[in-house]
Amino acid sequence: MGTGAGGTTGEGQNLIAGLWEGRSNGVAVCFYVRRDGLALVPSDMCNVTAPAEPNAEARSFDIGVDLVGTDQDGAPCSFALSFAGSVAIDPETNAFHASETQGGAEVAFSGEITGDQASGVAARDADGSICRVGWATAKSSECDDEARRSCLELQDCCRAILVNPVFFESCNSVVLQCDQSQCLELLAGYPRCVPEPESDAGVPDAG
Repeated sequence: MGTGAGGTTGEGQNLIAGLWEGRSNGVAVCFYVRRDGLALVPSDMCNVTAPAEPNAEARSFDIGVDLVGTDQDGAPCSFALSFAGSVAIDPETNAFHASETQGGAEVAFSGEITGDQASGVAARDADGSICRVGWATAKSSECDDEARRSCLELQDCCRAILVNPVFFESCNSVVLQCDQSQCLELLAGYPRCVPEPESDAGVPDAG
C-alpha cells in the first residue's frame, strides 16, 4: 500500500511533486508529478530515451530498457516507452497506471510512490512479442523555478554544441537532476554558452 499524498509544502506544493528518475542495470526511467501531486504531467526535464533530439516532445513518463526484463520466452529484451499525456495519481495510494497504442504496439506502465521512492512495471506488446520490466526511481533534488531555469539553459547549451549523442546524454543526466549548483558548474565549463563579460572601464584595448 502507498503512503498517500503525504501533505503539502510551500504554496500548496505536494511533497511528491517534481521530477523522479532512476538509472541502473539497463533501465533508465523518469516521470514528472504535477505541483498538486495528483497527476503525472509532461515536462522537458523528463527525457531519457531520446536526449539528443532537440525538438523531442515533453514527456510525463519515459523509460528505456536495454537487454533486461523478459519477453514471452523468458529472454532479455529491449524497448523504449514514453507517454506525453497526463496520468492521474490516486490520492490515497499514490498509484498510477496508463496504457495506449503506439506505433502498432500496446504499451502500458504502472507504478506507486512510497515516501521518496517509486517502483512499478512497464510493458510493450508488439505482434505477440511481449517485453515486461520492473522499474524504480527516487525523488530528484529540489527542483524550484531557479534550478529549472538554470538546468534548461544548460540543456539548450548542450543541444547547441554537443553533436555527439553520448556527450549530450552525459550532459543531460546532470540536467535531469535539476540541481542548480551542478547545472551552473557544468554550464560554466562551456565558454561558448556563457555570455562574454563586458570590458573593464578605463582599460584600453590591446593595440
